[in-house]
Amino acid sequence: MTPAPVPIEAWPDRLEAAVAGCATLGRVVVLRETGSTQDHARGLPAGTVVIAWRQTHGRGRLGRAWADTGTDGLAISMNLPAWLTDRLAGCAAVAACEAVEQATLDAGRGTPPVRIKWPNDLWLEGRKLGGILIEQDAVRATVGIGINVLQRAFPESIERTATSLAMHGFAVDRLDLACHVVQRIDAWVSADQERMVQEYASRDALAGTRCSLATPDGVVEGLVLSCDPRIGMRIRTSSGDRTLAAASTSVLASLDRASA
Repeated sequence: MTPAPVPIEAWPDRLEAAVAGCATLGRVVVLRETGSTQDHARGLPAGTVVIAWRQTHGRGRLGRAWADTGTDGLAISMNLPAWLTDRLAGCAAVAACEAVEQATLDAGRGTPPVRIKWPNDLWLEGRKLGGILIEQDAVRATVGIGINVLQRAFPESIERTATSLAMHGFAVDRLDLACHVVQRIDAWVSADQERMVQEYASRDALAGTRCSLATPDGVVEGLVLSCDPRIGMRIRTSSGDRTLAAASTSVLASLDRASA
């Protein structure tokens, strides 16, 4: 059974309590509705958390649109100091996975097998559970995280590729999940980065698979050797090993699983 949602009136106090012990996050902005938490966060000071009860025009990586998930999805953006940018992709992905796991455990629902599909997607049993978008200016880096929580269906255009926690039997409250997200983000940006890379690798969904990737030089196919959020994807192609940058590379398809 899906729990009754915590009303929006309770969100500010709960989130402010969640960030009270954080080193990098402090101020909380709760919106009843916005086009994009990422856009609303633009220009606000580092340390600000922006969250929406409903986001209608979210944005993803490489200009992709994020579907309006009504009041079923989590949409949250966090402004962090710009000097943290080089570690944020990995920290945000690992933190989001841990937040999902903790929220489901708190709800007594066990732990979903959440993995990271390089460079910025959360995967659950081969479908997209969430996404991460990082943007920056001279003084701040904005980390936007969208997670599908309570959806029971998706628009036809994404119904074969998207999933939610509820569709796998994990009923959690969006506010509980948001509180875990901000706390895990804060913890990981201060953590040892080698440990973060190891944790990221343990959740990597693509290493050991053959993939087709879109790059500025055209489509590249090969065996994924490793994914490092700080450096890029190492891939073995017919013409040799290459390292592809996250900023300009997109996974078109995961092909066959490589033999051991």
